[in-house]
Amino acid sequence: MQLADTSRRRTLPKRSVSQRTGDLAEHLAQGAFLDAPNWICRTQSHDFGIDLEAELIDITDGVEELSGALVKIQVKGTLKPIYRNRGYYVRLKTDYLKYANQFRVPVLLLLVNVRSNEIHYLWLQEYLIGREEILYGARSVLVKVPEENKLSLSFQHHLPEIALGVTKGSQLMAVQKLFEVFSSKYDPKALALASDLLKHLGEGGHIAIFNGAIDKLNKRGPHLSRVDSQEFGKVLADLTRRFGEKLGADQILKMVVRGGTYSLAGLDGLLGLYDGFPDHAKSLGLARRFDELELYELSWYCQFREAHAELDSMSIWLQISKLETAFKTEAGILHIPEEDRDYCSMKWPNRADAVYLQSLKLKVP
Repeated sequence: MQLADTSRRRTLPKRSVSQRTGDLAEHLAQGAFLDAPNWICRTQSHDFGIDLEAELIDITDGVEELSGALVKIQVKGTLKPIYRNRGYYVRLKTDYLKYANQFRVPVLLLLVNVRSNEIHYLWLQEYLIGREEILYGARSVLVKVPEENKLSLSFQHHLPEIALGVTKGSQLMAVQKLFEVFSSKYDPKALALASDLLKHLGEGGHIAIFNGAIDKLNKRGPHLSRVDSQEFGKVLADLTRRFGEKLGADQILKMVVRGGTYSLAGLDGLLGLYDGFPDHAKSLGLARRFDELELYELSWYCQFREAHAELDSMSIWLQISKLETAFKTEAGILHIPEEDRDYCSMKWPNRADAVYLQSLKLKVP
């Protein structure tokens, strides 16, 4: 009988310390919102990476009315938080941060100390503004939750502002969404207006706009038709002409390189970079980077544009018959033969600078 009891006890389900900590943290977080007079809180059992949803409520004459102003919440429980530089650090997967950044409602990270019952929060989408490069690096990243972001002190003012979308971060994200909508079908006037709004609000959102456009291109991949590629190339050229000086070499490579070849839409973005910020483009050492990737046509292109930095793409088109086109790459000296210059001039209005790369020949001594 004793042996039977022992066997039965061994088959009972067990809960780890981390599971218990997580359950307790979620309970404490939900309780904090339920205790606040102007919030209600619901569990989100079927949302990946989202534990709770909180909604702001209006109270008039003792009657509660739902507002529709929401925040999504991920809860992280801890027994001993990492504290330094006036903040608490928690490790998050970059895939999750990308996911949270796609939400149209704010996503809050709640860091719950289950020993002290203290809860601190971080608005993830706002945190990522100007830090988008962390989404494309390591698989996980340490995120700092500021010490001053105490949940108990924020129910009346800061959290309602986040939920209602009246912060500067909310404004910037709204402009980013406008940019995304207007770039889905190229609308130069609307994009110009969105760009002006972006500049008015500050510097932080430029990289987010650019990376969002690149991600959209990557997701569509081989399903991008020639017409769609041309339209998207116009968007990228518009972006790089306006914000190219904020972009690093790795972001440019991400825009242009597709495996062992290059994207025509990405090439249009490179065109816009050299049109708008030729000095910055030259400082990035792009020709060497493309040589290392064995994309010799692109190495040639960068050297060609840098040698004629005083000319924009249209001026180069008008003068292609008399410009120097021979430049050394790791594959040898590439150039556009004299007999192909008229062809380039004729086809450029429809193909843009891609026609130059398609006309390159290896120069034989």
